[in-house]
Amino acid sequence: MKNLFYKRRLKKSGLRFPVATKLRGVSAQDLQGALIQSEPLDELQIVHCPSAEFPFGVAVYSIPLNRLLGYIDEGLSEKLVYAFGEGFCRDGEIIKRTGGTDGGYYGCNIRIFESMEFMSEYEDFSHLYGV
Repeated sequence: MKNLFYKRRLKKSGLRFPVATKLRGVSAQDLQGALIQSEPLDELQIVHCPSAEFPFGVAVYSIPLNRLLGYIDEGLSEKLVYAFGEGFCRDGEIIKRTGGTDGGYYGCNIRIFESMEFMSEYEDFSHLYGV
């Protein structure tokens, strides 16, 4: 029954995986340092991290660096929370690093997957499946 419910929510969300998007909120100095160290195909964890100000906040963490890279925009975040439920955790990867020229900020394009396998060797995240 849970699987059918999940499939309906996923269909209603309009998401098609993998989803490509650009990271937001990357101008902070500590995030810039993490982005500079990031490479295409680095594995990511996409995690719902709500706050009072951003109830649909979704953070993106680099697995190799064990650091926050940035956030997903509000519209996509809301769709992800609707599809997977509160507290979800999903896999992602870096497509490419952008910017950084002429003293500008680095940015990052990422791909979000429906799976959650990247961290399975480190910890049991079965409670975060959202299904």
